[in-house]
Amino acid sequence: MSLDVHPQLPDDSLPIRDDTHKIRRLPCCLYLENSEGKTLIKLNDSSSLVWSLCNGEFSVREIIDLLEESYPDARDIISKDVYRVLDEFIAEDIIKIQS
Repeated sequence: MSLDVHPQLPDDSLPIRDDTHKIRRLPCCLYLENSEGKTLIKLNDSSSLVWSLCNGEFSVREIIDLLEESYPDARDIISKDVYRVLDEFIAEDIIKIQS
C-alpha cells in the first residue's frame, strides 16, 4: 500500500465521472469524448482504468489499492499516477469529487 497523499483529494473521497463522456477506442489509442464527439483527453491503459473506476463506488484509496494489486511491479508510482489522472479529470471538469 502506498503512503503518498494528495493535498486536496482525501483518500475516502469518491470520484464520480460525468457519464456523458465516453471512451472511444481507435487502433492507435484511447480517447475520452464528450457527448458531441469532441475529443477531450488521450488516455493510456491505466488512465482509462481510473476513468472506469470513477463510478462513485470506489474511493480514491480503493482505486489506488486496486491498481497496486493489479500492477504490483508499479506500486511505487501508482498513487502519483492516479492523483495526476484525477487532477487532469478535475481540471477538465469531467469528474466530481464527493466527500
